[in-house]
Amino acid sequence: MEYPLRFVDQLRPHLKALRKQRGLTQAQAGAIIGVSQARIAEIEANPGAVSFEQLMKLLSALGASFCLREEAAPSPVPVAAEEPALYDAVKLPPGPWTATPMSDQSVLVRLEAESPGAPGESLRALQALNPGKDVKPTSRRNFVVRPKRESW
Repeated sequence: MEYPLRFVDQLRPHLKALRKQRGLTQAQAGAIIGVSQARIAEIEANPGAVSFEQLMKLLSALGASFCLREEAAPSPVPVAAEEPALYDAVKLPPGPWTATPMSDQSVLVRLEAESPGAPGESLRALQALNPGKDVKPTSRRNFVVRPKRESW
């Protein structure tokens, strides 16, 4: 049976259920993959803090596997008519940049080709062109631009 997971927290109940379905205690599952019962308890409690290799060993011992499935890219959520100001106001540096409005009034900005400069140059260029906006990198070529929010 398949269980699509999008967040690491969704893995917790599945790990415990798989182990119990196989009739294994935490100590027995740990012995199979060469770790202690306490480590199995830690993995079940917080699977995001475990190495991918150890998670794969445990899944294999429990008769499960990890499947990476490519899904169709989600189409951008249209921005409501009264909210186009940020999307229209985002300024992009020269080059192969694209901007996609997101549903939370932010704009996803992507550099379509590898930048020849230093890694931080793209971020600094976006920040310089967009003062008064929050510009945060999500990777070397992807950035999120949001309206600045007041903080106390």
